[in-house]
Amino acid sequence: MNALLAGLALAVGAPNLKDAPKTDPPILGEWRLVEWIQSGQQMAFRDGSGCEFLPGGKRVWRDGPDGTDERQYKLHPKTTPAAIDLIRTDVGPQPQVYLCVYKVEADKLVIAIGELGGERPKTFDAAAVTMLMTFKRVKK
Repeated sequence: MNALLAGLALAVGAPNLKDAPKTDPPILGEWRLVEWIQSGQQMAFRDGSGCEFLPGGKRVWRDGPDGTDERQYKLHPKTTPAAIDLIRTDVGPQPQVYLCVYKVEADKLVIAIGELGGERPKTFDAAAVTMLMTFKRVKK
């Protein structure tokens, strides 16, 4: 009987186990475009271009300081390298889905973009992918 009471007292006094804190994917936030390579060629882009990845699969593409488009994305973070689908629904009756891989290293985001309707890239080699975009995190 004393053992039962002691066990009950310990259980009541023990701290609650909580779920591990959820961590947001490292891609969330605002990113400024710093380099864009397409088909092996350096591309020009307007100052202020970039992308903001929001929770819930929404992203806002900025083409310079005044042009924005709302787009979508889907993460596949358990793949190696981490995969992302960049989705555009503003281009016609069928969405365009670009299969990509990404990596976040400190304040740098690199996305290797495959050809529309093609396979997902397996590398971040600019010569082996359709587009390679490098972004720098915007600090608030």
